[in-house]
Amino acid sequence: MNKFLIFLLAGFSGGIIRGLVGFVKNKTIEKADHFKPQYFLITILISGIVGAVAGILADTEWQVSFLVGYAGTDFIESLYKIKLGQRLSNPKL
Repeated sequence: MNKFLIFLLAGFSGGIIRGLVGFVKNKTIEKADHFKPQYFLITILISGIVGAVAGILADTEWQVSFLVGYAGTDFIESLYKIKLGQRLSNPKL
């Protein structure tokens, strides 16, 4: 199998697992009573895509691509929270 495809699939898998972990965490910690299937599917798909891109960029071993794919969504989520926090504290941005 092509290395590129292996890294892509490993990163995609890591991203999907991260999305599922976030979903389960949300359901158990926040005890959210509502479930939006479209939001869930879009979130999982985006997590997989981000993970796949991150997995391709870390093209050393498939295990590394998997871990980078898992962490890729956390990086983007943290970046989003930082930017959102800046906008809320400084409305001119």
